[in-house]
Amino acid sequence: MKNNSDLFHIQKVKAGDFRSFSAIVSKYRNMVFTIVLKIIENREDAEDITQEIFIKVFKSIQQFREDSEFSTWLYRIAYNTTLSELRKRKLFFTSIDDNYISVNESFTEENDGEEIEIKLQYLDKAMKKLPPDEVFILTLHYMEGQSVENIGRISNLTVSNVKVKLHRIRKKLAIEINKLMQDE
Repeated sequence: MKNNSDLFHIQKVKAGDFRSFSAIVSKYRNMVFTIVLKIIENREDAEDITQEIFIKVFKSIQQFREDSEFSTWLYRIAYNTTLSELRKRKLFFTSIDDNYISVNESFTEENDGEEIEIKLQYLDKAMKKLPPDEVFILTLHYMEGQSVENIGRISNLTVSNVKVKLHRIRKKLAIEINKLMQDE
C-alpha cells in the first residue's frame, strides 16, 4: 500500500516545490541514520553518509516511478550508498567460523533484567562481527519491520534468498553468542 503523504510530497518536489523535500527528510532521516549507523558504527561517518543519501534521493527523485513504496526505494539507495562507502574506505570485517554448537538453552529462557541486558550485550558484540549487508538485512527485518518481500526489492535479492540469508545470519549470531558465552 502506498503512503499518500509521501506521494503528495514527492509530487510537489517533482513539480518544483523543493521545500516539500524537507517533509520527506524529516520523516525518514532517523530511520536512514539508524540503518547506516548499524552498518558503519561511527556516528560522524553515519551522519555524512545519511546526508549523502538524501542528496542522492533529491537529485534522483524524478526517477521515482511512484508504483512502489517510497520507503523501499529510499532503503535501496541507503543500502547501495552505504555499501559503496564501505568499499571506498576498504573496511574489513571478521568472518565467523561455522564450527561452534548452537546457543545453549539457558540463553533463550526468561530471566531477570540484568540477564537480559547481558544477552543484549552478547547480541551487540555478535552483530558487530557480521558483514554490513547482513547487518542491513537484520536491521530492516527486525528493527524496521520490513517484510521479506520488501527486503528482497531493496537488496535486489529473491524472497527465497532473503529467507535463506536471514536463517544463516541467525545461525551465525547463535554461534557467535554461544562462543562469547563459553569464553566467559
